[in-house]
Amino acid sequence: MNLKSIKECDRRSAERLLNFKLPNSYKKIGWIGVIAALAVIMSTDLFKGDQELLKDVLRKVVLAFLFVIVLSREEVEDERIQSFRVQSYSLSFLAGVLYTLFQPVVNWIAFLIFKPEKAIFEDLGDFQILWLILTVYLLFFYVLKRGDNEEHS
Repeated sequence: MNLKSIKECDRRSAERLLNFKLPNSYKKIGWIGVIAALAVIMSTDLFKGDQELLKDVLRKVVLAFLFVIVLSREEVEDERIQSFRVQSYSLSFLAGVLYTLFQPVVNWIAFLIFKPEKAIFEDLGDFQILWLILTVYLLFFYVLKRGDNEEHS
């Protein structure tokens, strides 16, 4: 294999990965899964005993279902939708980076002011960061899509 064919193979692989989308029907499955998992998380406080392991597992399930929603096709998947996806990915990435950098500082300062004895600098957990990125993506995507639909109506 020469260098040119290796680059071409890598480019095709990257394009295939970037263009991967689940069928539109998975979006409904994702939303049902998110709602069900969140309902179970909220109801775990009603049970006696330590439910932290269950909550941790369910948080991962919520993230997985949100990811399924993000990867699901729209009914009409055209260049306009692809543009909204790119814009939403960019905005959610930026929001995630800014949140990850500044939120621990904000938390620390707030604890210094209101509860100095508990003021420790803590990084955010993976759930908080991924939850933010996925939900911000979905929020921006649907806002962009809705705004475009209103302009074309």
